[in-house]
Amino acid sequence: MSVLYEQKDNIAILSLYRENGYNALNYETVSQLYNHLISIWNNKEINIVIITAKGEKVFTAGADLKERRQMNSEQVNLYLSKIRETYKVIESMPQAIIAAVNGICVGGGTEMILACDLRIAASHATFSLPEVKIGIIPGAGGTQRLVRVVGLGRAKEMILTGKPVTAQKAERIGLINEIIEDKNVVDRAIEISKVISKNAPLSLKEAKEAIHFAANVHNEEGFLFESKSYERLVSTRDRQEALEAFNEKREPKYLGI
Repeated sequence: MSVLYEQKDNIAILSLYRENGYNALNYETVSQLYNHLISIWNNKEINIVIITAKGEKVFTAGADLKERRQMNSEQVNLYLSKIRETYKVIESMPQAIIAAVNGICVGGGTEMILACDLRIAASHATFSLPEVKIGIIPGAGGTQRLVRVVGLGRAKEMILTGKPVTAQKAERIGLINEIIEDKNVVDRAIEISKVISKNAPLSLKEAKEAIHFAANVHNEEGFLFESKSYERLVSTRDRQEALEAFNEKREPKYLGI
């Protein structure tokens, strides 16, 4: 299992765990995460979900590029459909979702936490959307959700440079809600969960829906635009060069084709 499930009272904890895989988001991991979320959706015993990762260094390295390089176009499209669907489920869950980020959070990992309601992080965590460096763009909602969380200018800065931001900067720009200095991020997430759990469940559900409605007007149009942009890039020579360079551990040589 690459996603571990634990329940504490009315809190479900989902932990990414791929030993020696930097918790990379391969198809199997995304599928397991999706299945857990769907099973939780109608579980009235659970009103908070914490998404985290085992270990202290890496939340997730993002997409599994070794797996991706072996995929044909049909398999890539299947993977993208699954990860987009999974993140939409996270965003739409009736339960409150807290991301507890324990370390490096790359690409699809940053897109994942953007779909969560609250985001807390260890002080050594970093966040990045480096897709432009490998010939694509964030393709699981990153170009849409990041703008709504941090604003247009900061979103452009992160996406166009591809550079990671520290937890301290992430808190300053609103990407995360809180930095955890002196305790385990999951312990802090549980503390927050207990505060939220004291409130009326139906009110929490309705509040989430109202907030999302306000923030996501014309949401689907944005996601559709992003999907088409991503699809145009997947078949380019530069994208293939990025995968080959990654596999060969060298700098890519882009030609703009």
